[in-house]
Amino acid sequence: MPPPLPPPRRDMADGHDFVKYEALGNDYLVIAPAAGQVAPTPENIRLICDRHYGPGADGVLYGPLPEEHGFGLRTFNSDGTECEQSGNGLRIFGRYLHDHGWTGEPEFTVRTPAGPVTVQLVDQAPGPDAPAAASSGPDHTAGGAPVRVSMGRASLDSELIGATGPRREMLRETLPAAGREWTATCVFLGNPHCVLPLDGTEVTEELARHVGPVLAGHDRFPGRINVQLMEVGAADRIRIETYERGAGYTLASGSSACAAAVAAHTLGLTGPEVTVEMPGGRLAVGISDAGEVTLTGPARPVVAGRWTPAFRRRLAS
Repeated sequence: MPPPLPPPRRDMADGHDFVKYEALGNDYLVIAPAAGQVAPTPENIRLICDRHYGPGADGVLYGPLPEEHGFGLRTFNSDGTECEQSGNGLRIFGRYLHDHGWTGEPEFTVRTPAGPVTVQLVDQAPGPDAPAAASSGPDHTAGGAPVRVSMGRASLDSELIGATGPRREMLRETLPAAGREWTATCVFLGNPHCVLPLDGTEVTEELARHVGPVLAGHDRFPGRINVQLMEVGAADRIRIETYERGAGYTLASGSSACAAAVAAHTLGLTGPEVTVEMPGGRLAVGISDAGEVTLTGPARPVVAGRWTPAFRRRLAS
């Protein structure tokens, strides 16, 4: 049996059923099972994430769950489906654990369905792995130190990606969809991604919203797939627009940033250290010689709250 989790600091945990964090505009509600008293059913997740009838979010982070070593985490998309892991979600969860007194260590382990992840709170001082500030809009780096997470080893194996057909490396794969043939490099990094290198004029929100759902539900991917439109700006910089299979169009996605960086590096278009620009801001991705991927970027709290009695009854029903 895993040992019980230590209690959070009472001064920060009392009275909160949930805490909302955002990472470059990608927002999650963190619900501690002990405090939230909410079963993570698909119906509850959809209600909680509804921006009109609930608190609203791109997803829910359900944890910490007791583990023998580290903290357990389940991640849910806004449509109620569960995903293996999320880069932004992991950084948010790491900040949450530290902010709310579950751990005082600067480095610790979070266990996801995709495997264990090392989370590290890094110094505010700029360094070779520090993410660049957003080029415009609000200060996305304010509110705490950046968080670095180990995303695991990337693979282009079609079996891991969940693609139909013979087992192969999904490099420069041709995908007919929406009246056009797309050239994609597909990457598995805890969850599956379909990266489309394109001319910069095509890397737009409009095209992501148009072709994203078509490719996400393509017959070649029975379990669905995340989609990234990618422009390579330089050997150390790319730009992406993202459509997630469980959340739709997103301002930023950590796992998508990593997958796009891996695809660009595998195609010989960039080096192993890449800044990934998204509408919500920038993230830093590093790729080791063994294919291990790290992701560094900010995450910050937005609001903490409680369910009203009426809303709690809806969740309970």
